Amino acid sequence: MVGPSKKGASKRRARKPYHHGDLRRALTEGALALVAEAGPQAFTLRELARRIGVSHAAPYRHFADKRALLTALAIEGGTVLHDRIALALERAGDDLRARFLAAGYAYVRFALDEPSLFAVMFAREIDAEDPQLARSRQRSLSLLFGFIVDAQARGAMVEGAPEVLAQPVWAMHHGLAMLAIAGRYKGQSEDEIREAVDYAHASLLDGLLIRRSRDRQA
Repeated sequence: MVGPSKKGASKRRARKPYHHGDLRRALTEGALALVAEAGPQAFTLRELARRIGVSHAAPYRHFADKRALLTALAIEGGTVLHDRIALALERAGDDLRARFLAAGYAYVRFALDEPSLFAVMFAREIDAEDPQLARSRQRSLSLLFGFIVDAQARGAMVEGAPEVLAQPVWAMHHGLAMLAIAGRYKGQSEDEIREAVDYAHASLLDGLLIRRSRDRQA
């Protein structure tokens, strides 16, 4: 009589939600999987907990609410994007055109490689006032501002506040990225995608070069 009872108790203990070695990572990865299925707005922390096999209270050990979780993902996305663009700039060398095209493609490639993370970064559900998120975004923008300042110092780009000149550049980056994840380049090879993205970015860059100002004065 005693034996079966102990076995049953043992089985019940075994079915308790498991202790995850890296709960935070499990939560963020699970959230990205749910975002891929239905978007940032279409899941709850309760559903996420069930998906990864932990108690309903477990997510709150790391995140105050779903908004905090998505904001953390947006910060992570900003860091990854910054690092990819920085690496692309480094590999492109000193040539301004090569650097501009490399950075633009890195932005688009990030969106294609990490569509869920990219979606979260610009979702309405994140806390846009979060200081860490603001710093994360500023780090990426600083790369663009730095490029513009460098190009102006070399006499290669039109005069103007970097913050103003950066707006059409970022709009081009983001617009192409949105087209990419919407399937605009579906079925195309990596080289074909790069060619299309480079052509668009090159056209924008040509409009910002100092030569255009000189042509107007001629």
